Amino acid sequence: MQLTMIFEGSKPASAHTLPGQIRPFTTNEVPVLAQLYFDSYPQGTVEDVAEAEADISAALRGDYGTFLPQANLVYVVDGQILGCVMTVDSPPWDDVSDLFFIIDVFVHTKVRGTGVGRALMQAALSNLPEHRPVGLRVESDNEPAYALYRSLGFKEVTADK
Repeated sequence: MQLTMIFEGSKPASAHTLPGQIRPFTTNEVPVLAQLYFDSYPQGTVEDVAEAEADISAALRGDYGTFLPQANLVYVVDGQILGCVMTVDSPPWDDVSDLFFIIDVFVHTKVRGTGVGRALMQAALSNLPEHRPVGLRVESDNEPAYALYRSLGFKEVTADK
């Protein structure tokens, strides 16, 4: 079951201490992001890398809301992208249409649990204006992600927000 979570607090400072760099991603990195997306999610989330690439391209086109370059970030170490956060404004889903919305966070399996997801989330949140809440959805059985979002100040909301 998917849970909707909302962040309405003060945006955290983006001050990661990881060895890599966090920066906006570019359109020419979509194929690399698609492979990471495919590899990062449980089997069956997307059928193949082509479907992952189509999904990321749809986000860039604005199919999921207005693409926000400053909050669509990658974590890079030695030229390798190891994590990504994707954020939009005004997504098309009625229950969250008035929010900034984190549509995806995915991290390479070899760096999970090392703070990459937290650093990406903090950087994305710090790059958004404070006057509007930020939403996201998480699978209820994804305990590590749920715990991360709670620790960052996201709160679970009921269906009517």
